[in-house]
Amino acid sequence: MGPMNRVRITLLVLFGLLLASPVAAEEPLSYAEQLIRSGEYALAEIALEKQIADHPVAAARLLSDVYLFEGDLDRAQHWLERAREAGLEDAAYYWQKGRIESARANWPAAWAALRSAVALAPRPEYALLWGAVGLAQGDAERARLGFGKAERSGSGASALFLQGLTLLSSSPEQALALLRRAQLELGSESPLKPQAIYWQARALERLGRVKEARSTLRFLLRSYPGYGPARDELNRLGP
Repeated sequence: MGPMNRVRITLLVLFGLLLASPVAAEEPLSYAEQLIRSGEYALAEIALEKQIADHPVAAARLLSDVYLFEGDLDRAQHWLERAREAGLEDAAYYWQKGRIESARANWPAAWAALRSAVALAPRPEYALLWGAVGLAQGDAERARLGFGKAERSGSGASALFLQGLTLLSSSPEQALALLRRAQLELGSESPLKPQAIYWQARALERLGRVKEARSTLRFLLRSYPGYGPARDELNRLGP
């Protein structure tokens, strides 16, 4: 598998994390939010439809999440528009629109929506997905813009990791430094942790430091024995 395919897989992990986080809800909608988090989408839909009359904005917004996670993107957009008509704030509207367009892989529309969300409310998750969409477009400048904003907004390790990916081709030395910082800051349970180590090895290889790259891959396999890409890369580099 080539490096660009590995980058795309990494992006899919990030998109999965960001797209699978429902909006926080207060009583009496917190029960529906819990159903969404546990994947009980049919039950969540029933619970939310009962709340539309009393809580038109929050219930419609959560219904948009339900259909986003189910992959019914047209209905997700429908309920998002209903929420906006009922008074959903602009930043939340553009954030959800960016998530829906990301799920469609409509990167230009996703990037434009998320740019609006970030301009209105510079929250770290908004900026992180904005940068990831730029990277998915193959636009390093857009990616750096989003990830830099995410880091300044408190996204920390995830933003560092993705900035490192962005710089891998043009500046592997900078990429290596960012990926090492990300590795230190990422929790041991983060799905990005082994990827941060893997891409350090790729940066070292680009710098001609093949012995260090091999050592990094061996460390990765000791820490995460099931991480197949590291084994494939180590086989490619040789003993």
